[in-house]
Amino acid sequence: MFSGKVGMLRCLPDLAGRLAAAGQMSDDSKLEQKAAGLDDLTPSEKSQINSLNKRYKDKFGFPFVICARENKKDAILKGLAQRLNNEKDQEIRIGVSEVKKICWLRLTRIVSQRSSL
Repeated sequence: MFSGKVGMLRCLPDLAGRLAAAGQMSDDSKLEQKAAGLDDLTPSEKSQINSLNKRYKDKFGFPFVICARENKKDAILKGLAQRLNNEKDQEIRIGVSEVKKICWLRLTRIVSQRSSL
């Protein structure tokens, strides 16, 4: 039932993860993570998010997804820790909902840029 949704979630990068550190994320992802403060983590916060990301991915089989544009780093760290307590089917639904938010915000940005041309 969730195979297509889980497959889509598995395509997403870890928040503040390896791709971010290597500068290999999309321009949108870079801007969103920067706005959330994920590009300015302390060493302790970086260690915490890496540990939580690993635990999350080990438990659910896909990376933690949250709309970074609607959150700041403290809320993201708290949400990541709290959502580790959820069941997999609940996290699939939440992850897909977060992807929808991300897509909607990106699409409205593109449309508003084009309408101002």
